[in-house]
Amino acid sequence: MSPAPSIDPAEAARMLAKVEAVSTDLARRARAPIWYHPALGLLMGGLVAVQGQSFPVLIGYYLIFLLGLALLVRAYKRHTGMWVSGYRAGRTRWVAVGLAVLTALSLLLSAWLAREHALVAAPFVIGALAAGVVTIGGFVWEAAFRRDLRDGPAL
Repeated sequence: MSPAPSIDPAEAARMLAKVEAVSTDLARRARAPIWYHPALGLLMGGLVAVQGQSFPVLIGYYLIFLLGLALLVRAYKRHTGMWVSGYRAGRTRWVAVGLAVLTALSLLLSAWLAREHALVAAPFVIGALAAGVVTIGGFVWEAAFRRDLRDGPAL
């Protein structure tokens, strides 16, 4: 087996500088429009809030929700020039999983309180809380993503 070719230290330093410059540029570009996270929070909060409603209202909101998500993805891609899975490896995965678990629990609690205990205001209260948590979580996710781009993922 032949030994691996050696790399000139100056060339290695230039290559590393290019990688760092690209990572810095991506971190700079990976900033959603200021309204993006609140819009996602409102969509998710609405999803929780409609759990006590009739079936036609649920279906109607699910359609609005899907359309809203598609428009958010489109806007993010247009604004940043990229799209990234929220569940990618790194710091972001923990934020995304935490938000998914909290949202799922909010949906279940909201539906249970409305349907089993006739607490019709509960979905709206829980939905408002979910909207706030998802909005804040979106900004936390974005900060973690930008940090991963700058420093490399912390697994």
